[in-house]
Amino acid sequence: MENNKMTRMEMIRSKINSLPKGSFSESNHYWCVTCKKFFVLDEPVCPYMTGMCVNTPIAVENLAPESTEALEKFGLFYPKIPQRILSEIITENFSETGRELAVIYLDFLKEWKFDITKQQPLQTIKSFIIILTGCETAQRINTESITFVLMDAEKIWEKEKIEKIILGGLEYLKSVLNIEHKLKIDFIDILGEREVGKYFCAKCGMFFEFGIRRDVVTCPLMAQKCMFDPQHIDKVEYASDKLVKQFEITPDIYKRFIGSINNKTDFSERLHEILEGWKVGDKQFEILSTLV
Repeated sequence: MENNKMTRMEMIRSKINSLPKGSFSESNHYWCVTCKKFFVLDEPVCPYMTGMCVNTPIAVENLAPESTEALEKFGLFYPKIPQRILSEIITENFSETGRELAVIYLDFLKEWKFDITKQQPLQTIKSFIIILTGCETAQRINTESITFVLMDAEKIWEKEKIEKIILGGLEYLKSVLNIEHKLKIDFIDILGEREVGKYFCAKCGMFFEFGIRRDVVTCPLMAQKCMFDPQHIDKVEYASDKLVKQFEITPDIYKRFIGSINNKTDFSERLHEILEGWKVGDKQFEILSTLV
């Protein structure tokens, strides 16, 4: 049985190696049409499932990314470490800060070749909110207004703070995207006091944070195709350089957000607490350098 399995894997690898290679990106900016991940890479090879993934990352210069919905994966499923840092260092001028973050977000979309004229304005705004907050977001729409409902925001943010930040950003996005509806923010708590799950996939080396804590979950990025199940971090061992790698090859939207905040207060102690929650006791400097 084991020999048959090895032979099958060798056949798969041989077939993958015979397929056309991907195109290099002059900017090192790539995306995957299947798993909807975005990467900063030196070559068009999947950094997580190298040698096994049938897809090649797509150079943004060769084919522009699709809907901004794909970017929501950062906020929905990736570790909420950058959002927690933002919640710590944003201490004043909330509306003005929100506007600046919206400007940075649109500049980021432009650099990654998203054509805003082809994007749905509502989707673009929803993606901004999810990326910034790390919260799942619902919409309540009527003839006069659009209300974005943030779920379990208090797991990461002070509600009053994040509401002012988002509204400052929405005021700018509304003018740029020509939206006539009044834009509002509301909140709902789904998880309550229950713990959010933190997971690691031993096969691809990715970390995830989402939903109610479980021992094992289905891959949130490749639910119908992935053969491996991420496990809660209490159930597995891993090296801290895996977390460093994930932030290094993920587009730098959070580094841009964090770098724009004027508050230079040292938050290394807070970062240490956050990383301890991920069973990471070293590589703090390396992780910090990917975010600041």
